[in-house]
Order: sequence, then structure tokens, then C-alpha cells
Amino acid sequence: MNKTIALTLGSAVMSLTTVSAMAFPDKPIELVVPFSPGGGSDVAARVFAQCLEGRIDQQVLIRNITGARGKIAEVEVRDARPDGYKLLWAHQGMDMGLATGRSDYNYTAFKPVASTVAMNYGIFADANSGIDSVDTLREKVASDPGAYNIGVALNGFSHFAVLDFLDKAGISTDDLQTIPMSGDKTRIVAAIQGNLTLVPTAVAAAAPYVNSGDLSPVAILSDERDPKLSDASTAAEQGVDSEFAMYFTTYAPANTPDDVVATLAKAWLAAAKDSSCQQRLAQNSMSVVAASGDELEADLAARYQRIEELAKQYQLGTE
Repeated sequence: MNKTIALTLGSAVMSLTTVSAMAFPDKPIELVVPFSPGGGSDVAARVFAQCLEGRIDQQVLIRNITGARGKIAEVEVRDARPDGYKLLWAHQGMDMGLATGRSDYNYTAFKPVASTVAMNYGIFADANSGIDSVDTLREKVASDPGAYNIGVALNGFSHFAVLDFLDKAGISTDDLQTIPMSGDKTRIVAAIQGNLTLVPTAVAAAAPYVNSGDLSPVAILSDERDPKLSDASTAAEQGVDSEFAMYFTTYAPANTPDDVVATLAKAWLAAAKDSSCQQRLAQNSMSVVAASGDELEADLAARYQRIEELAKQYQLGTE
């Protein structure tokens, strides 16, 4: 009798487990963005969440958690229940935290779901500086070392993007002043006011000011030209092998079941490969870089390796 009851209970538990796995998701999914509403990360997440409609059986709700350069949001998702209902939307900034000693973890503390969106990034200049290409930048800096400056969020994305570009362009950081300055808008305004020479920023943020004649594009750090600034050359077109887009990856807590991650990844990739979604992203200077599984793991490892190289080369976080 006891054996029969035990077998019956065991079968019931297995049945419930199977039903639970098959039912995922049975409530809305929370996608946590580590920055404020209206910024690049937030826009990317909201556009992509719209692309997910009809691809997964529940709503994907955006929740902004700000503070500590994204760390508060990252830790909340990292330590959340690993059931697939709380996910993180993050770019390489999380890895930069570890490489510069601001954090004790990077992407390896999570289970990657899928990479989907890349936001185009570029180097722009005050239109009155006379710098409008890699060659003119080299000429100006060589003729008057120390006279020109760059605004960056120290040890943040803009800082790493500039360093990758300058390193590959053969321009020494010793010949440029580095000004601590966070925020795309802050850097753009400083350049328009004549207080900043070079502005590393998302293409979507710079485009209106290029079109108004206030900024000049120096190099777009993407493999292709951006539709918003089709006349602006990429770094590669100018002989500089620097591609440094913001790659947005969705992460789940580390112990999230593989079948749950597979369900999410399938929906994420299907949305990213939809032509209407790609058009919506392109309107915001974003493109699709879709990957999951082993391919994504290789991409994440390669990106972190370059971040580590730059951190060591320029001694970031050691002061």
C-alpha cells in the first residue's frame, strides 16, 4: 500500500514538473534595464520588447532600476529566483566594471539567454574644430599635442570605445586631454559650447546635431554605415579596424533551467530576425546581432578579452 502510494505521489510530482516546464511562461516576464527611462539602453529594450509581441505567450514588461552604474539592477537579477521571470538587459558596461575593479563579477555570473540588438556608436567632433575624419584628427593632434580633449565617463562604455578607436588609429592618449564627463547629452552640449573637442556617443544621440551642423562625424564604430548618417564613414572605411557597438544581451540568473532559457532564446531570436523588427531598430540607429548558446558564449568571451586588454594597456581602475 505504501509502495503504491509512493509511486502514485512520485508520478504526480513528475507530472506537475512536466506541466510546469511546458507552461513557461504563465505570467508576465520582467526585463530589467539598469539605466533611466529615455536613455539608449531603455530605448533599445522597449523597441525590442515590442518586437517580442506574439513571439512569446506573455507580456515582456520593462522595469528601470537605476544606480551605481547599473550595479543595483545587475545584482537584483543575479540574485533573483532562477525561474526565467526576471531578466537583465545589459551591454558591455557590466564587464567593464570587473575589468576596472568597480565590480567583482561580469557576464559569467549569469546565464546568457540571447544577444539581439547592437546600438551604433561613433566618435564625433565640435564642428568648429576642423576635425571631420580620422586623417584630420591625426593631423590636428600631431601638430598641436595637448590642445584637444575628449569627454568620457571614466572606466565606462564611452571611455573604452574611445580607447579602442585611438589605439587602433595609432593616436596616443598622451597627446589628448581626457575630461571626465558622463552622459551623451552632457558631452554633446559641451562640444557645441566649444568646451569639448571629441564626443564619443551613440549615433542616434549625435545625428540631430550632425544634421544641424553643430557636430562633425569622425568615425562610426560599426561594420556598416548608419542609415541616420549615411554620409558618415565608418572607422574601417578609413583604415582603422575599430568596431565598438553597444551589444545588448539578455541574461537570466545563473541557475535558470536550460529548457526555460531555450524557450526564451527561441522567442528572442525569432523577434530579432523579423524584418519589421529590424526596420524599427534601424530607425533608432540599432541593428541586429543575433546569437545564443555556444555562439553567444564565444562572442561574450571575445568582447571581454578586448575589454581586459584595454583596461591593462591604459591602466584603468588602478589609480
